[in-house]
Amino acid sequence: MLVNKEENIVQCAAELARELHKGQVDKAGIDYFTGHLTAVAQMGSTWQEQVVGYLHDASEDTPYSVEEVLNLLDDKLGTPLSDTDRLELTDALHLLNHHLAPNRETYIHRIKENTLATAVKIHDLTHNMDLSRIPNPAKKDYERIERYKQEYAYLGELKN
Repeated sequence: MLVNKEENIVQCAAELARELHKGQVDKAGIDYFTGHLTAVAQMGSTWQEQVVGYLHDASEDTPYSVEEVLNLLDDKLGTPLSDTDRLELTDALHLLNHHLAPNRETYIHRIKENTLATAVKIHDLTHNMDLSRIPNPAKKDYERIERYKQEYAYLGELKN
């Protein structure tokens, strides 16, 4: 169970994600915050997984960098995150921004090197693979799901 400080961080991350993604919708046309980000965050078993679940697409889908997103989170909290927490969240959020990798394969391989990023990406893929969200799936949706299944299997493999 989360303690008050951690619950507050998660709540502030949720509020920030709602603001940053206002007006955005997912592939099913559902509000991005309530449809996707909340689902990914709720799969998290730690406060860090929940925070990164809410914020994992912020630097991809908004004009803000990871550092700016975390500064906005600090502002919402009214006090900065600890250096340790900030570093952990920063590392995971950078890895989860596919724009920072030269290609999809490198992106997925980099994620696997970080436990927090891996957990959140698995949650992200789990939600993205749910075709029941899409009213009339097309061939491209099925092709995307196949790619997601391969990535999910790779990320779920134990490291040697």
